[in-house]
This record gives sequence, C-alpha cells and structure tokens, in this order.
Amino acid sequence: MLKIVPETPSIVEKSGVKFVSGLFINREHTIVVIVGAEKSENVDRFLVEARLVHWNAVRILPSLTLEEGVREIQAATPVF
Repeated sequence: MLKIVPETPSIVEKSGVKFVSGLFINREHTIVVIVGAEKSENVDRFLVEARLVHWNAVRILPSLTLEEGVREIQAATPVF
C-alpha cells in the first residue's frame, strides 16, 4: 500500500476515472473512494491497478447525485 499510494494519481488518469472524493481508510481494512467514470470497466480497471481488490472486499454502488436522482424521478411515469 505504501508503494501504490503515490502512484494513485497516474492510475486514476490511466484508468479513465475521476476522483470525486476519497481515499478514506479505517482500521477495518475498509477504503471508501467515490469516483466517476463513463464505463464500469474503467472503475474495475482502477480497482485492479490500484490493488484495492488484493486486500479489501469491494462493493461498487452505482449512484446518482441528488439532483440527477430528483430529475429521474420527475421524468418517470408514476406507478400509482
């Protein structure tokens, strides 16, 4: 980890992801990072090349900003 952290900016650029927030770490071997990417494959590439998948469980939660979520709800046809 000590070797890979200084390389993170170049890994981010090479992977095609954009850091939104993070890296946040804790003593439970949990790392939280919020990234944006055009394709899910870019996120996967970042996780592998940053070696985050080697010592951590990985959860990817596709998400929208609050504003995007509200627009999506407003554009949807009501169910009832």
